[in-house]
Amino acid sequence: MMDFLSDVFEFDVDPEQDLVFSGPLQLKLVELPASQKENFQSLGIKFAFKTKNTEELEEIVNKCNFFIYRKEDKSLSEVVCPQEQVESLSIKDIDGRIWQFDVETIQ
Repeated sequence: MMDFLSDVFEFDVDPEQDLVFSGPLQLKLVELPASQKENFQSLGIKFAFKTKNTEELEEIVNKCNFFIYRKEDKSLSEVVCPQEQVESLSIKDIDGRIWQFDVETIQ
């Protein structure tokens, strides 16, 4: 997850403290003990983001595709990054978390 946040979303990473950050936003990643992993359902986690325009979505798609290419990890094959211009994008990471991106509509 740290690689995904760093490579796709350009977060800074402190691997010694398991922190990812960008400006004032800081996230600490915590690994569950083995006894708690058995009952953990990562599919229930969903991150939702709004982007200003479709160009930002296209940039995320490009970074995601490069991340998959660079990792050469076949377990990333579930991650779907469309090539055409879209208003909404869902990415499923290798741990089953859904990353949803929608272009913010101004009304």
